[in-house]
Amino acid sequence: MAEIIDYGQFARRLQDQQGRSRWELLDAVQREWGYEDPGGEPVASRWGGENSAYGIDESLPVPEALAEWWDTPVNSFSFRPRLYWTHTQWPPSIWVDEYGEREADDDDNDAEGAASSDPARADGLPRDNPFLPPDAPDRRICVFMSEYQYCNQWGYLAAEAAHSDPRVLVSTGSGWQLQSRSLSEFFLQLALERLPGHYGWTLKVRRADLKDAPEVLERLTASYGELGLLPWQELGCDALMYGGPDALITHGRGPGADFALVIHGRTREALLHVVETLGIVCADKDIVPPGEVPEPLEELGPFALTDGDTDDRGRWRVSSTSDFPGSPPGGLPGSLAGGVPGGAPAVTVPAVLRALVPDRTAIALDEEAALAVAGDTEGRVHLWESTAEATADGPSAAASKPLHRAPVTALACVRLDAARRAVVSGDAHGVLRYWQTDRVPRPLPFERRRTAVTALTAAGLATGPALACAWADGLVRVWDLDSGAVARLRLGTGITDLALASDGTLCVTGASGPVALRLAADRLWPHRELQQRLHDVDWGSYWSARGPAHAVPGLIGKVASDDKKTAMDAVHDLYRLLVSKDSSLTAAAPAVPFLAELMSDPDNRARPTLLLLIADIADGDNTENRAAVRAVLPALRHLHDDPLSSIRWAAAELEKHCAPRPEEE
Repeated sequence: MAEIIDYGQFARRLQDQQGRSRWELLDAVQREWGYEDPGGEPVASRWGGENSAYGIDESLPVPEALAEWWDTPVNSFSFRPRLYWTHTQWPPSIWVDEYGEREADDDDNDAEGAASSDPARADGLPRDNPFLPPDAPDRRICVFMSEYQYCNQWGYLAAEAAHSDPRVLVSTGSGWQLQSRSLSEFFLQLALERLPGHYGWTLKVRRADLKDAPEVLERLTASYGELGLLPWQELGCDALMYGGPDALITHGRGPGADFALVIHGRTREALLHVVETLGIVCADKDIVPPGEVPEPLEELGPFALTDGDTDDRGRWRVSSTSDFPGSPPGGLPGSLAGGVPGGAPAVTVPAVLRALVPDRTAIALDEEAALAVAGDTEGRVHLWESTAEATADGPSAAASKPLHRAPVTALACVRLDAARRAVVSGDAHGVLRYWQTDRVPRPLPFERRRTAVTALTAAGLATGPALACAWADGLVRVWDLDSGAVARLRLGTGITDLALASDGTLCVTGASGPVALRLAADRLWPHRELQQRLHDVDWGSYWSARGPAHAVPGLIGKVASDDKKTAMDAVHDLYRLLVSKDSSLTAAAPAVPFLAELMSDPDNRARPTLLLLIADIADGDNTENRAAVRAVLPALRHLHDDPLSSIRWAAAELEKHCAPRPEEE
C-alpha cells in the first residue's frame, strides 16, 4: 500500500464516476482496501441464498444495474458473501407490511391478506410520502436485499423498476427512507460499510467515551470531508462517513449507534494519525488488526544454480547445467508456446490447433499427443481430445471454457490414470484452475498467489501424478496430486519454463539457460502418506464447532506446510473447530492421531502451538477426546526435554490435562 488514498477527496471521485463504467469506482475501492479477485467461479448466485418464492410480480422488469451487479466479476459479494452479512432476493419481491409499521390508507386495509396471492395488491408507501406524488398508481417497493437478521430491507420503487439504475430505499423504524441515489451507488456504499472492517485496522469509540468530549466531533468535521454519500441507516443507526488519508471515519448517530465513531485505516499508521488528530485516547488493545492479510510475495534474486547445488532439506540437487537433458514426453509448455532457448519439444503441435486459436498465449500437449490445450488473451482455455480414429489432420473433439479473468500464461496436461486426464491452467493474476476433462472444471481455484504464473508442467512419477508451477516472484510449488501434498521451492525469479520427467527430474529454465534438478520425493512430500490416510476418514460424519467436519482434513494437511504462516493459521483454525466445552462435538478424537504424528516431525513449523492444541483437546468433558489424547501421550513424552521452552511448557500442559480425574478413580 505504497500509494496513499485521500478519502477526503472521495466526493470528487464520486462525482467523476458519472458517465464512466458503472462499476469502475466499486472495483477501485475494493482493491484499495485489500479485496482481490479470488479467481474461479462465484460461490453466491442470484438464484442462491434464501430467495422468497412469493410476492414476485413477474410483470415488472428488473433494473439493468441490478442484473449487471450480479454478473460483473468485480462483485465481491458473489465471491465472498460472508463479508457482507446480508441476504439477497431474486427476483426482487414486493414488500409486505407484515407488522403494520405504517398506517394504512382507506383502500389498503386488505392489502396484506391479498399480497401473498397477488403481489399487485401488496402494501406500498402511504400516499403522503417524499418519493412519489400522492396520485401515483404504484407505490410498491421491490426488495432485493435484507440485513442478516432481516432487521432492515433494501429495495427500489416498483414505479422505477424500468429505470436502469433506480434509487434505493431502506426500511427503518420510521418507515422507508432514501438510502442511495442509485443501485450502483448503494453497492459502492455497502462495500465501504463492510470491507474496511475486514481488511483494515479498526478502532471503535463508544458513545459514552465522547459524552464529555464534544470537541472530538468538532475536530472531525473540521479536519475531514464527507464522502458525498447519504447517511447509512442500519440497525437503528444513522451513520455519516468521513474520509482522510488512507482512512474512513464513520460518525454513528441515532439510538441504535453503539459506537459514536468507527475508524478504519488502510494501515495502522493511518488509523493512529486520525486518533491523534481527533484527540482520542486509546490503548493498543483497542485497535483491531485486519481480519485477513494477503500472503506476502517472496523476495528472491534471479534463478541461478550451479552443478552440485542442493536444497538445505535435501529435497533436490542439481544434476546438470551444461546441457538440457532431454524433454520429457509431451515437450515443454514454453517451447510449444513460442520456443525456449536450449530445448525442443518432443512432439509437434498440430497446425490446425495454431489456426483455431490465433490469439493463443500458451499451448500444451499430453505425453501421447492425444490431448491438446491452448489458452488465450481473454482467459479462455480450449481443449481438444483426439479419438482413436483421428488422423494427422488434427484433433477431433473440442471444448472451450472461460476459466480465467486474465490472460492465460501457462498450461499443463496430466494423465491421472489409464482413463482420466486433467488440464491445469495459470494466468497473469496468479490463479491456477484444474479441469478434469471428463467433468466440468472445478469451480474454485486450485491455487492462487498475487503474482503471475510463469510456467507449469506435469508428469506421472513413481509416486503418482505430479504438478509443478512457477510464479513471477521465484516460488515454485510441486504437488503430489493423489495426496494433495505440496512442497515450496524458493528457486528465484526469471523462470520461464518448467519440464517434469517421469524419473523425477525437474528441468528449470531461467535467463542463463536450463538447469536439471533431481527431486527426492520422500523429502519433497514427507507427509504424503499421512495426507492419503486423511482422505480415508469420513469427516462429514463427524461434528465440529461449525458443523460437519469437512474442513478438518484440509487444515490438518496445511499444518504440515513448510510455510510457517500457513501452518500456524491452520492450527488456529483447528482450535476454533475442535476445542470446545461442548461434549457433543466428535471431530477432535479422529483428528488427534494425525496431529500427534505431525507433532513428532522436528521440522514442523507450528510445533509449540500444535502441541497446545493437542493438550487443549483433552481439557474438556468429552471422554473420547481425552482418551484419544491419552493414547498418543507416550509418543509425545520426549518433548519434555525439547530445546524450546515453549514446547516443554506445552508438554507439561499436555500431562496435566491427561492426568486421571477424580471422577475416573
